[in-house]
Amino acid sequence: MYIPPAFRLDDRAATLAVMRENAFAILVAHSAEGIEITHLPLMVEQRGEDLVIRGHVARANLIVGLIESGAAATAVFSGPHAYISPDWYASEDQVPTWNYIAVHASGRLKAVPAAGDTNDLLADLSAEHETPLVPKKPWTHHKMREGLMGRMIKGVLAFELPVERLEAKSKMSQNKKPEDIAGAAAGLRGRGDAGNVTVAEIMEG
Repeated sequence: MYIPPAFRLDDRAATLAVMRENAFAILVAHSAEGIEITHLPLMVEQRGEDLVIRGHVARANLIVGLIESGAAATAVFSGPHAYISPDWYASEDQVPTWNYIAVHASGRLKAVPAAGDTNDLLADLSAEHETPLVPKKPWTHHKMREGLMGRMIKGVLAFELPVERLEAKSKMSQNKKPEDIAGAAAGLRGRGDAGNVTVAEIMEG
C-alpha cells in the first residue's frame, strides 16, 4: 500500500482497533493460477507477539482451493472515510481529495478443517458481535435444533491468516494547514451523517 510518511499509522493499538471496528473485510488470495476475492467478517486475535486473523468461508467458494494450498493473501480493512471538497479549505488552489483509514494484513492462509475448531470460531465470532447488543440475551448455537449446527459446519471451512506484514494508513489532512483542516472538518460536520462526522472528529483530534 502506498503510504506517504505523513499518513503512516504506526500505533499498533490504534491499528488493531480499526481492524476490529471494521471487521467486515475483503480477503484477497493470490497464487500462480490467479486471484480470488471475497467479502467476509474476520476476527483479529493477538497471540503473544503474533497477530492472527480468523475467518470462515463456504466450501463452495472458489477461494477454498487457495486456502487449502496455503496461498499468499491480504486482508483489507476499510475504516472511516469521506470526500473532502476544496471549497472547505481556507487556502486557495486546492483540489478534491478523499480522507480515509485503511489497514492491510498480509501472510499465508492456513486451513483449519477440524469441526471442533470451526465450531469454536463460529461461537467466538457470534459472541463478538452479539455482546454489543445487550440487554438482548446473546444468541448462541444452542438455540438451534439438536444436530443442525453440526450439519451446517460441514458446509464451511475455517481458516487462519498469521500476519507477516501489517500496513496501516490514516490520511486525515495531516499535510494541510490548521485552518484548512478546521474548514474541512466543519464542512464534514455540516453534512450531518455519522460517517462524515466521524472523519471530522478524527481530523480535529
